[in-house]
Amino acid sequence: MSLETFNLNLFKLINASENATDLSINVAIFIANDLLYIMLVIFLVLWFKGNFANKKQIFKAFIFTSIAIAISQIISQLFYHPRPFVMEVGRTIIFHVPNGSFPSDHMLIFSTIAFSYFFSKQRIIGLGLIGLAWLVAWSRIYLGVHFPLDMLGAFFIALAINILGLTLWKNYSNILMQFILKIYYFLFKKIIDKGYIR
Repeated sequence: MSLETFNLNLFKLINASENATDLSINVAIFIANDLLYIMLVIFLVLWFKGNFANKKQIFKAFIFTSIAIAISQIISQLFYHPRPFVMEVGRTIIFHVPNGSFPSDHMLIFSTIAFSYFFSKQRIIGLGLIGLAWLVAWSRIYLGVHFPLDMLGAFFIALAINILGLTLWKNYSNILMQFILKIYYFLFKKIIDKGYIR
């Protein structure tokens, strides 16, 4: 069995059938489309209200995720793979532009953030976020906009970026944080002084 055949067969197993319930579809849509925005709001609250350790961890996740997305764009151009609905495979429930499916940006974002926490003192949070990343993976396959290998590829790219970037982060994180916090405190000094944010 070829890798492409395996990918296609696994997609058919996960993708929503015609008998899928409204509940399962709505849950999948929420996870696939809305969870990212909820996570963004949580991180913004943690940045503005959290201590130095919170800010440092969020900045690390932001840097690693930005690198991951940039690499993803290059890979997507070099190794184009059509989405399921472009290949007229399975059932597609949500709209998506017909760009390359590999690797999944959603999975890449969630996985990169998850590993940035896993390779820190907050490993338990990282494990929870890894589980969340795979829920996102399931939802986007279920809804017909990605293949399983899109998710697996994104997961390992995120892992590689975190492993390779860890030493650099340990060496330069304090310098980067001093720089970014100077800008932050300059921009928000009045609000910080009033105690609304930290």
